[in-house]
Amino acid sequence: MVTEFENIINFLTELDAEIKVQKPIELFLIGGGGVTLVYDHSNRTVDLDFIDPPEIIVIKGGQGSSLALKYGIYVSSVYEINFTVPSDWRQHAKPINQKFKNFVIYVASAEDIVLGKIARLELKDFDDIYSMKDLGYLDEDKILKRLNENLHEIKTQEYRNNVVLFFRDVFDKKAIIEKGKVKLV
Repeated sequence: MVTEFENIINFLTELDAEIKVQKPIELFLIGGGGVTLVYDHSNRTVDLDFIDPPEIIVIKGGQGSSLALKYGIYVSSVYEINFTVPSDWRQHAKPINQKFKNFVIYVASAEDIVLGKIARLELKDFDDIYSMKDLGYLDEDKILKRLNENLHEIKTQEYRNNVVLFFRDVFDKKAIIEKGKVKLV
């Protein structure tokens, strides 16, 4: 039986074969797809959330494409403005170990994936977060540091509530927002 990780690699390999470009495209992956490719190969996902991918990637691998129907997974285009992380997040992203001819895939850091998930904190987000935590990829101090480098998100009450919930449920810590900064007490 093919694992989810292998299924994604097979999908990406066929996607790579279907496009032709002058030089390899840099693709930046976030969300559950990033978790599956780098942090927890047993993680399940149905979409690969790429930040502002070229149109050809979405056409060939997007929802409803022949590749998506074949593999049960699809490329999802996410606008960078909707990724709730510090602006330097690309410098923290890591390339995956798989080599492709027409693109290079970078996955957001574990901390930045978590910050992106804090914005909505649905059940699947908690599943992804706990799998990374259980495998030793999450460090509360690093997450707190990245969070405090991303203070424009703290302005909304929903995000503040999610930060408090996240630290309580994941690290059994009390988070407070004081003078615009998140602190653990």
